[in-house]
Amino acid sequence: MRRRHKYDLYILIFIAVFTIGYFIYSNTSAGSKGVETYSAALKYYKNNDFEQAFIEFGRIPHNSNLKQAALFRQARCATTLGKKELAIKKYKKIVNSNSKTSIVPISEYNLAILMYELNDKKAKSHFKRIIKKHPSSDYAIASNYYLGMITINNLPKSEKRQKKAIQNAFLYFKNYIEKAPDGRFSINAIDEIKKLDVQLNNYDNLLIAKSYYQNGEYEKAKEYLNKTTMAESWSDFAKNEYKLGNKEKANEYAEKGLKEFANTTEPNDIYEVIDGYVSSFSPRKDGIKKLVSFNLKSTGADYVAYLNCNEAVENNLKEACYRTLYEQYPNGQFSADALYNIFMSKYLQKKYYDAQRLGFLHIKKFPTAKSAPAVTYFMGKIAYKLKHYESANNYYKQVLVKFPDSYYALRATNNLYKDDGFLPFLELTEKPVVFPYRKSLDSNLVVNLALLKDYDLVEELCKKDKFIQSWIAYEKGDYTVSAVMARNAMDETAVKPQYDDLRWRLVYPLHYYDIIDKLKGNNNPIILQAILKEESHFNPNAKSYVGATGLMQLMPATYSEVVKNNAIPAHFDNAAANIAAGSLYYSGLKRSLLNRDLYAISAYNGGIGSVTSWFTKLNYNDTDEFVEQIPYPETKNYVKKVLRTYWMYGKIY
Repeated sequence: MRRRHKYDLYILIFIAVFTIGYFIYSNTSAGSKGVETYSAALKYYKNNDFEQAFIEFGRIPHNSNLKQAALFRQARCATTLGKKELAIKKYKKIVNSNSKTSIVPISEYNLAILMYELNDKKAKSHFKRIIKKHPSSDYAIASNYYLGMITINNLPKSEKRQKKAIQNAFLYFKNYIEKAPDGRFSINAIDEIKKLDVQLNNYDNLLIAKSYYQNGEYEKAKEYLNKTTMAESWSDFAKNEYKLGNKEKANEYAEKGLKEFANTTEPNDIYEVIDGYVSSFSPRKDGIKKLVSFNLKSTGADYVAYLNCNEAVENNLKEACYRTLYEQYPNGQFSADALYNIFMSKYLQKKYYDAQRLGFLHIKKFPTAKSAPAVTYFMGKIAYKLKHYESANNYYKQVLVKFPDSYYALRATNNLYKDDGFLPFLELTEKPVVFPYRKSLDSNLVVNLALLKDYDLVEELCKKDKFIQSWIAYEKGDYTVSAVMARNAMDETAVKPQYDDLRWRLVYPLHYYDIIDKLKGNNNPIILQAILKEESHFNPNAKSYVGATGLMQLMPATYSEVVKNNAIPAHFDNAAANIAAGSLYYSGLKRSLLNRDLYAISAYNGGIGSVTSWFTKLNYNDTDEFVEQIPYPETKNYVKKVLRTYWMYGKIY
């Protein structure tokens, strides 16, 4: 019996091993075949051969993780070929599966639309289910519009029930406009509301006016604003009149609203009105001074005070201005920046103990404010000056940990490692821009589709992921859009990833670096790369409002002078010629400014005359004091941006 049991055990082990081996082989084979077949099918799809693409997508193995994507593509093929019933069948397979991938809600949405177009009553239940299961999705928002259309297209005959149905339709359209005022169906939804016999209240009229405003229909927005009350709509009246070019009327609304109704208005709306008001004056200082004269006590008063300290008050009075601002609004939106300015004023006056007390307060109250990296860094400098060397190093390390992508991370590194070279990186190792994630949450379906270059489907599945949208723009050659989108997405990311994270390459791609490296002359190529990125965001056709052109944003007169004095090969295309001229111009600035990159970067934006005058006008002892006292806010920010970009290129590559 023991032998028999032993024999049975061997058989069970053999069966288990064989089953596991077959399962692994089957899945590996399915995965390999799925990739090959999908790739071939996609070629037919992109060539508009939808009949053959449908057939090829149907050959994807059932156990391939690309099967749902293949079903989705089959549905799209069938829809394009006018075979809506067949498309519905394919979408149903996805919707009725137990999958939780991102392809399910869009499949159910497309399924519902096809049913709606075929007057299938089941469309309504699908739209409702989308709203219930995926309430924050774009598909849920759009489902409101379709439910409104279904309701008015199927009105009951009973007058009582008809009135209720009309009210329901109105609510669906209203929900859509509320959530997507500039959405694809917003104007259609408004047109449908106009057809309904419903009484619009003040809020409804304002909602319609805002939607028209968002869609650029300013005259129509005005028509509906006139049906609202000034107390609730004054900021919208003002903004709309600014768009219509009626500055005088807009300013009239702005002044009345700021004085009488600001406390019941959203702060961001007020800030936008204030910006419009100030911009209507030339110079801007006059507009700021007039707002100050109103002695506002309501929402927006802190912003007026902030603008006044920034732009209107003389330099020798700025510290007192910021102190008053902070004391009046210690927890306001602009209090962190006000406290930072007081802190820096004390630091530059060498009142280090006073500055230190303010720094402790800032770090405690505003640990994530935009000014936090600067305060943390200068707390390190204060500690060093007070001979608290360990404390100084701890502050510098905090900058590197908490604010790794800031200009102050570069400065902290210089101080932490006593690097007198100022610019630690001299060359880069190029790395390609790739899909920004190594894994995705849906069994790597999105990653696999990205590798197969099914950009359109990836874009649909990941509409809210700005990094993926940036990557798609990059793959399509829209490098400027890609870089700006990735930059904005990273700015919104609270905890910054490690430097080897693939998303950083989208924020800081190395476009034109090969050309820069050849034409750099005696310049640091990474500095030139940083200037190019910040000047044009890789757009060779960029043109500023003052007339600067090209990748390096040179003024025509500057470009002509550089070309006249230097031989730029005739065979260079516009991009190479502009980079060559920019490099030569930068070299000239650097030679004239003590051969220092800091001064050359400052002059690239602020002009060489301004920089040479600052040598005598500014009272500074080191690099940091020079930068913090640059009198042109635009140039000061430019210097920090370029050096921050230089730092990030060095860390990433």
